[in-house]
Amino acid sequence: MYKVLWFLKRKAGITFEQFQDHYETSHSVLGQKYFGHRLLEYKRNYKVETWGGGVTGEDGGHGFGPKPWDYDCVTEWVMPDEAAYDEIIRLLADPVISKVFYEDEEHFLDRDATLLIKCDARDTGPGDGAETLRLQRA
Repeated sequence: MYKVLWFLKRKAGITFEQFQDHYETSHSVLGQKYFGHRLLEYKRNYKVETWGGGVTGEDGGHGFGPKPWDYDCVTEWVMPDEAAYDEIIRLLADPVISKVFYEDEEHFLDRDATLLIKCDARDTGPGDGAETLRLQRA
């Protein structure tokens, strides 16, 4: 499996709701149309709340708490392999397809803030808790 994460931010002048609506009703539909056949998963994870470390608590201690974060969505593409990703990039480089996506992005996306991260994803699964119980009893 090959995973790519896109960190996306809405363009100035639109609300989070407008960003999300446009992404769901237009941009993701274009993705499905032009390269959905190369994706195993196409998920959009919209920010609800952001937390991080180094937040000063009421007691003066530093802990984990709410923090500002500029991104509105983390999109996941999961593909069978890197060749599928390369094919999507090739499709997006086509002048006709590229124009379609560019024009659509003008309606909702801060393109300059967009980040792409290629991942070496590992999944251990949730486990059954047996190891934790063993350590607690030791």
